[in-house]
Amino acid sequence: MNDFKEGLLQAANFTPVSLQAPDGWCGHLPFAAWLMKQLRPSLYVELGTHSGNSYFAFCQAAREDNIGVKCYAVDTWQGDEHAGNYGGDVFEQVSLHNQAHYAGFSRLLRMTFDDAVNYFSDASIDLLHIDGLHTYEAVKHDFETWLPKLAPGAIVLFHDINVRERGFGVWKLWEELQQRYAAHHEFVHSHGLGVLCIGGAGETTALPWLRPGCAEQHVLRNYFSALGARQLERFQAAQSHSQLASARQQIAERDALITHLHEVVAEHSGNLHVANTALAQRDVQMEEAHAALDLLRKAQVEYEEQREALTAALAERDAQLAAARQELAERDGKAVATWRALKD
Repeated sequence: MNDFKEGLLQAANFTPVSLQAPDGWCGHLPFAAWLMKQLRPSLYVELGTHSGNSYFAFCQAAREDNIGVKCYAVDTWQGDEHAGNYGGDVFEQVSLHNQAHYAGFSRLLRMTFDDAVNYFSDASIDLLHIDGLHTYEAVKHDFETWLPKLAPGAIVLFHDINVRERGFGVWKLWEELQQRYAAHHEFVHSHGLGVLCIGGAGETTALPWLRPGCAEQHVLRNYFSALGARQLERFQAAQSHSQLASARQQIAERDALITHLHEVVAEHSGNLHVANTALAQRDVQMEEAHAALDLLRKAQVEYEEQREALTAALAERDAQLAAARQELAERDGKAVATWRALKD
């Protein structure tokens, strides 16, 4: 086991590789790294992993300190009434991170806690983290179901022991367990974290800071509360950076859209100009056509007038010709009559 003070100094330098929402466990990440290096377990199991902040902190500490531990995260990755329901993208993200960094000693078990318990031998788990559904009945069931799987001197962690709302009941079970087990410690920051040692006096001596009332507990409580606050600040800064990057991306996409719209408007304006020019040309042609039509109409009127005048002139000529023929016929009759008279 590492020296107590040296381990605390190392915990101050711990920088989580994975820091995801939600932030409920962010304040306990330095303690997780310190506990992994202090305890050096052979088998670590976490019940309820969600986005992986706590689980990957333990895995990261194990890898950095070359601890020969096997780690298992148990979760359906579907959510519950306290964590909320979420889609498969959460599991995909956790799985990708686990495969990239801890595939050599870490496994994700996507199943219920009750189904997973059958895959572990009795008295085999050195470190158990219970962070599933937070009702009194649910957390009590989880603890009692997995209790036979704990090795002598095993450590059990209970998150949210300081939440007394929305149906949370971990605080109630924690109060009962403190009466039953002599070695325990609690943190009140970041929703509270209970640390319980399962076993007799021998195991308690191995971890002296678990003796209630000892000086180390006061030091640990204040120290890890301060370190946890730094991690929360890192998380908030990372979230702000992510939100800023997202906002910049949205602005860039909006600017690109505006540029595209300007191009479309310019193209439409060009098409509109062409259309207006063609329309103006058509209007000129229409005006010319109307002018030509007016000329044709005037020509037609003149033609009709001329035709009527010619028709009248022809009628008058025909009348004159008929009169001349009549006069000629009358003259011929008189001549014939005169000739006959002379002949007789």
